[in-house]
Amino acid sequence: MLKSIIYLFIICFTLTLTSQNEQVFDSIFSQWNDNTKPGGTAGIIKDGKVIYLKGFGSANIENNELITPQTKFQLGEMSKQFTSLAILILEEQGKISLNDDIRKYIPELPVYEYTITIEHLLNHSSGLHDINRVSNIINGTMNISTQAKALKLIASQKALSFKPGTDFSFHESVTESVLMAEIVSKSSGQSFAEFVKSNIFEPLGMENSVIRDDSSAILTNVAQPYQKEDDENYKKLEVRSSVVGAINAYTSAEDLSIWYLNYMNPNGNLAQLIQKLDTPVQLSNGKKFVYYWGEMAIGREFTHPERGLPIFWNYGLQGGYGTNVFRYIDQNIISFALGNSNQYNGGLAHNAVDVFVKDLYPLPVEIDFEAKKIKKLSTQKLKAFEGHYWFKEGYASELFVENDTLRTKWLFSPRNRYQTLVPLSDNTFQQYAEMEDQRLFKFKKEGDDMTLFFTYNESRPDIMERYEPVNPSEQALQSYVGTYYNNEYSLLFSFHLEDGQLVASHLNHEDIMFRPIKKDVFTSTSMFFNALEFVRGKTGNIKEFTIKTDGIVDMVFKKISL
Repeated sequence: MLKSIIYLFIICFTLTLTSQNEQVFDSIFSQWNDNTKPGGTAGIIKDGKVIYLKGFGSANIENNELITPQTKFQLGEMSKQFTSLAILILEEQGKISLNDDIRKYIPELPVYEYTITIEHLLNHSSGLHDINRVSNIINGTMNISTQAKALKLIASQKALSFKPGTDFSFHESVTESVLMAEIVSKSSGQSFAEFVKSNIFEPLGMENSVIRDDSSAILTNVAQPYQKEDDENYKKLEVRSSVVGAINAYTSAEDLSIWYLNYMNPNGNLAQLIQKLDTPVQLSNGKKFVYYWGEMAIGREFTHPERGLPIFWNYGLQGGYGTNVFRYIDQNIISFALGNSNQYNGGLAHNAVDVFVKDLYPLPVEIDFEAKKIKKLSTQKLKAFEGHYWFKEGYASELFVENDTLRTKWLFSPRNRYQTLVPLSDNTFQQYAEMEDQRLFKFKKEGDDMTLFFTYNESRPDIMERYEPVNPSEQALQSYVGTYYNNEYSLLFSFHLEDGQLVASHLNHEDIMFRPIKKDVFTSTSMFFNALEFVRGKTGNIKEFTIKTDGIVDMVFKKISL
């Protein structure tokens, strides 16, 4: 009955949309409007009213089933909002305290040097590795098949990367979300799927929403995900994971509109808790997490000024599903898109918002560099910034002067794949780009040392130190050759020389070729071996190496004899 009332409410508001605007929205999503191909569904909410809700294309090409606003889609990373809300509900019910040690509910975790609390999980500051990245190192894939395997990976880490509450974890927050889902189950006496159903989906009337905690379970009225091949044919994809907390929430456009109406029209206690999901994550000292994508909230959406207008946004890409949402706070507009063709659908969802806000942006689509106060610097002054710069979490850049202009490129890019830097002051440059995103390079010189602070919009800076490249001889490289073992994950990598280069081998990976940065520090194009530092013993011989990259900090591999 509740769902019927809510749906009639949505229909009534939808009918208030003018046919002219509906045609505009239809044209935005026209690329989906082919019933023989995968498509998607979209929703637009304005001033607390659902003004557009429509499905396009095929939910299943084989049986000619069409996508409707009731068709289910995997939300991927957008599933985390329900996990955070479940924690807030349990806290209000008095079943947990945010100050609880997580081992109270998951005793199989190691006794760490420092206590991890539920609040640390909620605030994205646990000190634990990202298990997707760990899985990639071990198995060559970030897909983890079961919740039990995910928990086993988490429990394998014996030493924390940092004291909880003092730094932030990897921005995807997979590990924390999985642990929060497990705490929900242990503290409530229900499975995570059952708890979310009875405490979130059912009270809100989201009847086409489910947590799928068994990848082999059959779902009804669900879009089949596809991948387009080189020709016009499609192949079926699937989500091969039963992990919950971080992924595996399925919902429809109709249900998602019900969910997002609670951000505009909070009615009742549950809606008030949903509003709390926009609370910024923060450290014990109050510092907030500002990433390239914006400032993270406990609901795992990000907020930043889009051309000067404050928004929240998020996306999910999982198993062939692509989901996106944009919430324009001051304009009271929410737009979302759910697709089944293995594509990012942010452009479509964003274009729908632009119908209302295109004339409201205080900043232009492209940065007007002609209007900026450009600082004229001599070639000699520009050359003072030349050199190689190293960000210790995994990438190196080269800066050079060409045609009286400072340019930058990734270490592995060819010379002609550069970005131009425009001087704004004696030590600050902005990357020239035809987009509103702002990339700033600020230099600080102390003695002979030069440090580069790179920021993307309002992100915390990547701190890069200038270094003098080394070119070790083959004899010097020989000292790194050998077999290295990580005890936590029972993981072996062997290093050998090939054509004068250091190369790492593992059964689940193609050979990884390294490039020296400075003494005992190497980088590569690998996602996980892009920052590798060897450690020497008292005799000067190599005894181990550590890796530091996105989601993994100081994982140690000791050199062993076989």
